[in-house]
Amino acid sequence: MSNKYHQLPKYQRYLCILLIIYSSFTIILGLLTPYIITKQAPKQLSALLNRPVEIEQVSINPFTFEVSISGFKIKEKDTSQFTGFNQFSFEIRFWHSLVNGAVSLCDLKLQQPHLFIQRNNDETAPFNFSDIIQQLASNQDDTKGDIQEPAEIPHLILDNLKIINADLIYQDLVTNSYLHYPSMDLKVVGFDTLNMIEAEQNLDKNHFSIKFIGKQGGEISTQGHLQVEPLRIVGEVKLTKIQLPQFWSFISEDFQAQLSRGHMSFHTDFQLLPSPQGNNDSLQFTTDNGQLAVEEIVFSHDDSQLLSLPLFTIDGISLDLENKQLTANKIYSENFNIEANISADGLDILPLFIPSTVAQQETSSTNHNDSTQPAEAASPVWTASLNSLELKGYDIKVTERLLTDSTLWHLAPLNLSTRSISSNLAVPIEYQLDVDINKRGHFQSTGSVVADSQQLDAKVALSGFALTQLQDYISPYLNITLKQGQFNTEGNITVSSPEAITFTGALEVDDLLIKDNLHKKTLLKWDMMQVEGIDFDNVANSISLDNINFKQPYSRIIIAEDRSTNFEELLVSSSSEPATKGNSKPSSSVPAKHSDIALRKEIQAKETASPVPALTVKVGSINFSDGSTFFADNSLTPNFAASIEQLEGSISQLSSSQQEPAKVDISGKIDRYAPVSLKGEINPLLDKPYLDLQLDFNSVELTSINPYSGTYAGYYIDKGQISLELNYLLDNNKLIGDNHLVVDQLKLGEPSDSSLATTMPVTLAIALLQDRHGVIDLGLQVSGDLDSPDFSFGSIVMTAFGNLITKAVTAPFSLLAGMFGEDEELDKISFESGLATLSNAEKNKLETLAKGMQARPGLTLSVKGNVSAISDSRVLKEMLLEQEIAHVSQSEPSDMPETLSASSFPNQGPLSEALIAIYESGYNRKASALKKEIALEHEEQSLSEQQLDKEWHIALYNFCLKKQEVDDTALGTLASERARVIKAHLVEVNKLPPERVFLLDSRVDINKKAQEAVLTLGAD
Repeated sequence: MSNKYHQLPKYQRYLCILLIIYSSFTIILGLLTPYIITKQAPKQLSALLNRPVEIEQVSINPFTFEVSISGFKIKEKDTSQFTGFNQFSFEIRFWHSLVNGAVSLCDLKLQQPHLFIQRNNDETAPFNFSDIIQQLASNQDDTKGDIQEPAEIPHLILDNLKIINADLIYQDLVTNSYLHYPSMDLKVVGFDTLNMIEAEQNLDKNHFSIKFIGKQGGEISTQGHLQVEPLRIVGEVKLTKIQLPQFWSFISEDFQAQLSRGHMSFHTDFQLLPSPQGNNDSLQFTTDNGQLAVEEIVFSHDDSQLLSLPLFTIDGISLDLENKQLTANKIYSENFNIEANISADGLDILPLFIPSTVAQQETSSTNHNDSTQPAEAASPVWTASLNSLELKGYDIKVTERLLTDSTLWHLAPLNLSTRSISSNLAVPIEYQLDVDINKRGHFQSTGSVVADSQQLDAKVALSGFALTQLQDYISPYLNITLKQGQFNTEGNITVSSPEAITFTGALEVDDLLIKDNLHKKTLLKWDMMQVEGIDFDNVANSISLDNINFKQPYSRIIIAEDRSTNFEELLVSSSSEPATKGNSKPSSSVPAKHSDIALRKEIQAKETASPVPALTVKVGSINFSDGSTFFADNSLTPNFAASIEQLEGSISQLSSSQQEPAKVDISGKIDRYAPVSLKGEINPLLDKPYLDLQLDFNSVELTSINPYSGTYAGYYIDKGQISLELNYLLDNNKLIGDNHLVVDQLKLGEPSDSSLATTMPVTLAIALLQDRHGVIDLGLQVSGDLDSPDFSFGSIVMTAFGNLITKAVTAPFSLLAGMFGEDEELDKISFESGLATLSNAEKNKLETLAKGMQARPGLTLSVKGNVSAISDSRVLKEMLLEQEIAHVSQSEPSDMPETLSASSFPNQGPLSEALIAIYESGYNRKASALKKEIALEHEEQSLSEQQLDKEWHIALYNFCLKKQEVDDTALGTLASERARVIKAHLVEVNKLPPERVFLLDSRVDINKKAQEAVLTLGAD
C-alpha cells in the first residue's frame, strides 16, 4: 500500500495528504467537537456556575462553518427556569475573516431566549443570580495573577445579528412587583468594530434596532447606529402606551396613594458621543425632538379617586447631560381633576403623595438640626427652559375646613398659559389665567411674575362673584345673612417685593341685600356701589379712592325694647364663637422645637422692624343717589318709626393727611315730604377730627314722634311741626354748637301713663315758650371737650335743652321779664303794712307782667295775698284803736289826725279823755294810778307836769293798743283785698282778659311771712 502511495505522482500524494487532513478536520469539527461540547460544556458550566446547565444539541457544519446550539438552559438550584434559549446559530465567514484580518460572523440568530430575574427579600442574595456572581468572583480570586493592561478592542464583523422573540421576566419579592415582556426582538446589520459613524455616511452600517412588547401592552423600541471606538451611538428611543401601574408597584409601599391606571408614551432622538474636550474617558449624551405624553392617569386611595389627569404632554424636549441643560418647547395638560380638603392639618391628600422614607428623613434631620453638617462641594447647576406652558380645563374642588365647618370651592374650568419659563428665576414669566369660581364668579389675570425676587406685575379682574359664597365665613362673627350681592373688580397689581404691593383699579358691589338674622328684616342694601380710582400702596401705607358712588342705598336702624340697637346685636357673642375643632391637631411635620425657633425669629424680626407709618386715606367723593333709611324705636310705647327718603348728595375731598376739610352736601326728606339737609365741612380721618356742619330739618310733623312725647313728656301730640337748624364746629377736640329750634302750632293731646315721663310742668313750659302766633323759637348754644372722659355729644345737647326748660318752668317770671330787657322779680307784689294799695313801682311791675302774658297767650296767672303777722297786725291794731277812740270821743274818722301815734297823741281834749276812758274800761282801774306809777319811776328826773302828761299818754296808748285783738279773719281779709287789687289793676288798667287771672283763696292757710301778694303762672 505504501509502495503504491510512493509510486503515485507527487501532486497526487499532496492531494491525498490534503484530503486526509480535510477529512480529519471535518470529522473532528463536524462530529467530534459538537459531541464533546454537548457532553462536557454543561458539566463545566455547571461546575463554574454551581447551577444545573443543559445543552440539547450542538451542530457545526465543517463545510459552511455554520454553528448551531439548541436547547441551552441554565436553571435555578431547584431546577426551575433561569435563562436559556431554543437555538443560537451563526456562520463563521472564514475567508472573509482572513481577508479583513477580523473575526467575521454572519446570520447570527438567537431564537426564543428567555431570562427570569428575581429580586429576593434577602440581603445576602438580593437577586436569583447573586450566587452566580459570587461564584465567578471566587473563581477569579483563585486564578488572578498580575494585573494586565486592557487589550485593544479586537476587529469584529457581525452581519445580520438577530434576537428573535425573547421572553424577559422580572419579579420583585420585596415590592411584590412583576414585569413580563414576552416578545423582545433585536437586529444588528453591518456591524464592524472599525466602522466610523459620520453624518450622512455609512448610514447602512452598524445599524441596530430593539423592540420590547409588554404582556400588559405597551411597546419599547430603539434603533440607531453604534460606533465602538471611540464609542458613539446615534439613534432614537420610542415608548408607546407603557402601562404605568405595573411600575408604580415598585414604589407603592412608600406611598399611601395608588396609581390605578395610566399610560405613557415617549419618543426622542439621542446621541452618545465622545466629549468635545477630547477626553476618551468622558462621554457626551444629548437628546433632541423629544415628546412625552402621559394619559389617563388616575390616583386613588381606599377605593376613592383622588385625582385624574387625562392628558399631559411635553414636546420639543432636548437634553445635554454634560452641560446639564434641559429644554422643552411646550408643556400641555388638560382636564386635570382633583378633590381635596384643607384644614388646620393642611391639605389632606398631600401626605398620601409624600414617600414614607422622605417623612422619616425630615423627622430625623429635624431631630438633629443642631449638628454641624460638612459643606458639600459646589457642583455645576442644571439649567432648564420651557418655551410655553398651557393648562386647560382644570377642575379643582377644595373643601375648606380652616375657618368654616365645610365650604366647597370649585375652581373650574381653570386655564393657565405662559410664555418662556427658565430655571433662571430672575427672568420674568408672562402668563394668562382665567378660572370660574363655583360657577358664580369669574377671575382673570394677565401679567408677568419673577419668582426669584417674588415680583408681580399683573392685570386682574373678578366679575360676577356672588357674595353669598362668603356666608359661612361671616356667620361665626356676625348675625347677618348675605341674601344677594355681586362683587366685581378690575385693576393692576404690582409686587416689587413681598413688602411692596400696589393696586390700582376699581371695584363694584351690585344688588347687595343683607338681612338681620335676629329681626328677620333687611339691614342693608343697595342697587350699586362703585369705587373708582383705587390706588393702594402698602409701602407708603396709603389708599386713595377717586369716587365712591351709592345708588339707592338703604339701611335699617332699630332700637329694641331694652334700648339696644340692632347694630349692637350684629356681633356674635364670644360664648357662641366656634371653638377650635377637636380633630384639628398641630401638624406633626413641624416639631415643637422647630416651631419655637421660628417663633423667636418672627418676634425678633418684628422688634427690629421699622415702625409702620399711619395709614393715609384719600377719598375724592362719596356720592349718594336715591338713598333711604328706616329708623324704629321699640323701647317706646307706642313704638316709633320714621324714614328718611330721597337721600341725595356727596362728601368730597376727604383726606387723613390734608388739613383742608371735606365738603358735605346731603339732602333728603323725612317721611317723603319734610326736607332735611346736611351741609358743611368734615375731616374725620385726622388724629383730631374736624367738622363744621349745618343740619336742617324743615316742617317735620310732631305727631310722628308721639311715642317719644308720650314716653318722656307725659303727653301725646295732637298737632304741630318742628324745624331745626343745627350748627356744630369741632376743632382741636373742642365742640361748639348752635341749635335753632322752631316749633309751630304745638298742641298737646291726652296725657300718657308713662313711668319715664318727666315731672316738670310740660304744659307750662310750652305756654312760656310759645308766642302769640303759636310758635316756639329757641336758640341754644352748647360746648364740650372731646378729651374729657365724661364727654358725650348727646348728653351735652340734652343737658343744654334740659337747663333751658328747667329755667323756664322754675323761673318763668324771669323769662318774661327778660323778654323786655327787665330784671325785676315779677312774681311778688309788695304792699305797705296793713294796706292793700299799689305803689307806682308795683304798678310798673304789673305792666311788664301783663305785656309778657299778652305775648304768651297760653299763660294764666294765679294771685294769692299774703300778710306779715307782725307789721300788718300792728297797723291793724292801731287802726282798731283809732276807730275806738273816734267812737268814744264821738268824732268822725275824717276829723281824726292823719298821724296818730303814742308819741303824738294829744295830752288833753276829747281824744285824751277817750283814751283815759278806754284804758279804765279795759283794765278796770283808774288812769291816775298809772300816772302816779310813772311819776314814781321818774322821781329822780323831776319831770315837769307837761312831761309827765306826755309819758302818761304814751303809756295809756300802748296799754290800750295791747288790748286790741287782730284775728286771722282780719288778716285773711287784708290778704284777699291785696289779691283783688292786683287783678283789678291787671284787668282794668293793663287790659288783661279777666279769665286769664285767677284769685286764690287767701283766707285759708294764710301766709303770714310777708306783706305782699305772690303770683304764679300756669298753662291754659
